[in-house]
Order: sequence, then C-alpha cells, then structure tokens
Amino acid sequence: MSNVSAFPRSMSAAILTVALLSVTLWSACLPAEEAPPSAVGPLLKLYQSDRLPAERQPAVVEMICNRGNEHDLRVVFDRLVQPEGMSTALRLKVLGWLTQAHRTRKVKPNGELDPLTVLIKSKDAALRTAAVQLAADWRLAAVAPTLQQIATDPGATPELQKVAIRGLVALQGAGSKATLVKLASSGATIAGRMQAVAALTTVDLATAAQQGAAVLAAASPQDDPAPVLDAFFDRKEGSKLLAAALESQKLTVDNAKRSLRYMYSVGRSDAELSGVLSKAAGVAADPAPPTPEEVAKLVQEVTDKGDAARGELVFRRNDLSCLRCHSLNRAGGQVGPELGAVGGSSPLDYIINSVLNPNLAVKEQYATRVFETSDGKVLTGIVIDRDESRVRIRDSQSKELLIPTADIEDEVEGRSIMPNGLTKFLTHDELLDLIAFVAGLGKPGTYAVRTAPIVQRWQVLANPPAELTSDVPHLEHLRQHVLGAPPEAWTSAYAMFYGELPLSELRQGDGPKVALLRGEVEVTEPGPVEIEISSTETVQVWVDAQSIDPRSKVVLPLDKGRHAIVVRVQISGSQAPTLKATLSRPEGSAAQFEVVGGS
Repeated sequence: MSNVSAFPRSMSAAILTVALLSVTLWSACLPAEEAPPSAVGPLLKLYQSDRLPAERQPAVVEMICNRGNEHDLRVVFDRLVQPEGMSTALRLKVLGWLTQAHRTRKVKPNGELDPLTVLIKSKDAALRTAAVQLAADWRLAAVAPTLQQIATDPGATPELQKVAIRGLVALQGAGSKATLVKLASSGATIAGRMQAVAALTTVDLATAAQQGAAVLAAASPQDDPAPVLDAFFDRKEGSKLLAAALESQKLTVDNAKRSLRYMYSVGRSDAELSGVLSKAAGVAADPAPPTPEEVAKLVQEVTDKGDAARGELVFRRNDLSCLRCHSLNRAGGQVGPELGAVGGSSPLDYIINSVLNPNLAVKEQYATRVFETSDGKVLTGIVIDRDESRVRIRDSQSKELLIPTADIEDEVEGRSIMPNGLTKFLTHDELLDLIAFVAGLGKPGTYAVRTAPIVQRWQVLANPPAELTSDVPHLEHLRQHVLGAPPEAWTSAYAMFYGELPLSELRQGDGPKVALLRGEVEVTEPGPVEIEISSTETVQVWVDAQSIDPRSKVVLPLDKGRHAIVVRVQISGSQAPTLKATLSRPEGSAAQFEVVGGS
C-alpha cells in the first residue's frame, strides 16, 4: 500500500470552524426547495460561489473530498485540471484527498477522467508523481503509454518510477507480468530493476523472489535494497520465499550486511531471511534473550565501563536506526517510547532487558497490530485511530498508512517494533556504552531533562536548486524553493541531546557543502520571541521570509500559527561543524510557543 500521509488530512480547528460557520450562514440564505441533496451541498455552493477567500479554500475542498459524492468530486476535479483552477500547493493536496477518497470510500468523480493526463505532464515533480498515483488508482487506460515510458526511463526519479510501475500493474493486472520480468531482469538501472521486482510481488510472488534474489546479488554496496525488501515484507510468506531464492545466489558480504541492517532497522527479524543474510554477511545468529545472571553481570559492566557520550554516538548510528523509532526531547520516531527521561524512572536492569529482549514487556500504546488485506499484503504498525471506513497506522519507519476496513481480511496482535538481535551489530563495548547513554537520560547531569526550547528536529532540503546554493538566495527564490517546498522535499536531521546539530552528518564525504535547513515553532499566543542562532559555520537566517542577523540574539513579534526558521549553512571541511537554535520569551512578553518536534 502506498503511503498517502504526505497529504494533510485535516486543517486547524480554527479554519474549520470559520469554514463551517460560513457554510451555515450560506445555507440559511437558500430557499428550502433549493437545498442541495448532497451531504456537502452547502460547502459545494460556497466553493462554487467564488466568494471563498483563498486561505479558506483548502479546508472547504478537503471536506468536500472527504464527504462528497461523485458529483461533488467532479466539481473539484474540473477545477483541479483547469490551468488556473487552483494553486500548485492546493493541487498537490487535492490529488492526495481524491486518492484517499477512492481508497477509503471507493468514490471518484463521475464523467470523463482522462483530463488528469494534463497534470501527468507537469514539470513539477511532486505534482506529476501524485497525478500518476491517482491515475493508477483510478485505472485510467489512457495513461498506460505514459506509464510504460516512465517505467523504462532511466532518468525518472525513483518515486515516479515506482508509482508508474505500480500503475501498470493496476491497469494490466497479470498481463503486466512479462513487462515486469523484463524490467526486473534487464532494466537500465539497479534502482529500476528493484522497483520492477517490488511490483512483481503483487502479480507472481514466486517469480518475484527469484528476480529479487538476482538483483540483490547484482547490486553494489551503494544500492539501497529497501524497495525489494519492503515489498517482500509486505506480502504473506514473502520473506520466506526471498530467503529460499537467496540460497542459490552469492551475495557479497557488504550487500548482505546492508540488507540485514535494513531489515532490522524496520523492525523485522524474520528467522529464515535473517539466517540467510547473516550467513552471507559472516554475522552471528540472533542471540538468545539474556538470563538473569547475564543481566546482573551487564549491570556491573555498564556501571564500571559504560561511557554515555560514546553511547549517544552509537544511538545515532544509521545501521541501528534508534532515532527512526524513538524520540529524544520529542524529536525522532513516533513508534517507540520517548526516551528523554527514561533513565530517571527506570532501573538499569530494566533498560538492559528492554534493549536485549524488546518483546519482554511492551507497553499497550506501543503494541503493534498485523493486518492481512484482501490483496495479499501484510501491514504492521501501531494503530493511531480507526473508524468504520479505515484504520490509520504508523509503521516502523514512522510513516502513516491508511487501510480501508473493507480490505482487511485478518488482524492479529504483533510483536515489538524493535526486533530481537538488533544489538548483534555492536561490539561488547559499544553495547555497554549504548546502555549507559539510555540509562543516563533524565538523570541529573549532562542528560538531565531539558526545559530550554531548542530546535531538536531540523528538516533538510533534499535537493536544493542552484538558486539556493550558488549564492545567498533572493527572497522570491526562498519563497518558491524553501517556504513553498512540498513535504516530500525534506528529510529529517536530529540535534544531539544538548541541542547542537552535527553538520558533518549532512556532508557527502569530507568536502564543503551548502545545506538548507528548516526548524519550526508553533505559536499559540502571539508576542515577541527571542531567537539565538549559534554555529561554527557561515550561515544566513530567515524567520519565515524575514532575514535576521545570525550574529546576535534577535527579538521578533510572532503571530499565532506555525513559523519557519530557515538556515542556509555553508558546511566547511572542519572536523566538527555544528548549528544550534535556541528560543526564549523576553521579559514582559505574553508569547506562548513550542518548538515543533516529531519524525
């Protein structure tokens, strides 16, 4: 199932209240005989009246998409495909809402839908990808040639290629098998072959396993195995079939290690696949849970030799993916407990057992559910909420997935998101240091509970254009490429516990690099807020679209709502470049705010 959570599901309560009040007043002015029969009739009339301010359109259009029938959605669709019908930002959201309406309510606009092909030709990559996804969901036969072209285009982005290949499967069903096998076995790039294998799992799982094993063996250590592995993890018996196929392939040690690490990082420790990959990687099998005697010995060793500072670096390692599941100071993954104060409330032996035997005691709010769907998928995650039409879960990568209730064939309790055996990638000393770090969180000293509002989660613009990196950008470029960038254009980076972001983690190699970062603050009561930026590097800083001097503390009046702290940083080749943003409330200010965390 594709993730559509990048598109907002709701607007702020204030905007919705104003929109609904406007609808009520509008409806009251209508003669009774003209009252629309639709559940969103008043909203639709308000939207069609051209009296709706631009800032309130998203809230109204979202409600029409969430509750309207096929005639209501037609009105939205017609404006979606008109050249000046709506802004690019709203178009992107509407494509997501229409996708969600079809997946959860099985509703789509009535009439001719081929005009959607106009958006598939858009120059905006995010818009084009979302339009391809919707066309695939709607099974528009007219887009098949375009999907075929994208699927075989080595220059297409991996995300666009993925949705194009899935679209071919949706349109052609079993008839797409020959195309997928050809792409999987002889595609122009390893990334393209992997996407074809992923799609092939929905058509012929056994054939997909053979092709998947071959492409994993052919991949270089730099190729990301995630598309292949995720696809098999999402199918019943998928990892077993892939493991069997890998038995006849010769994986390099590096490829096996990378696949194994990824497998554990997403909360999987499937016995058969773990065994095959561990053998190829030369890594020991998953260790048994520790005995009480072993725990007691580790307690003493951690006390005597554990180093929390070194342990924080272990905690941040990509191959362990601790921050993918857990948050520190509310920044990080949302599928495991917040760990910022865990050491202050948990004895050392409890922490050791939690690290080495994560299924021993799983708190109810972090227990997973496993859903088997009618199309053969197996999806695992923590339930966020559910109603009669869909279940919303958060998976091991903190992605939100929507599962239509009508598609669920079986549901059972799952295991901890943290897999057994994850620590087998650590040396014994690294294990002691990691436990020392976790055990120190929340205790007086270096890792005491922090109260100062510091930006802990930064968002990094993944592919900044030359207008941003070659020189200090013009305000219009900042608005277009940074403030107007869609959610999928950003990746996350997390500061150290004490608030400094290690910029060396953002470099590619040891050379200098220009990066665009964004921190966010949510203001609930307006007023002056003091912002202090400290960095070892050369930076330019904006709050929303206002440039500020990064060399001194700056006090700005901030209105109610969310504000962006944008930093353009020239990361040098120095050994330990850092960045830190601290906020405070000046004396006499009535401002109330919170630094935005999350994954």
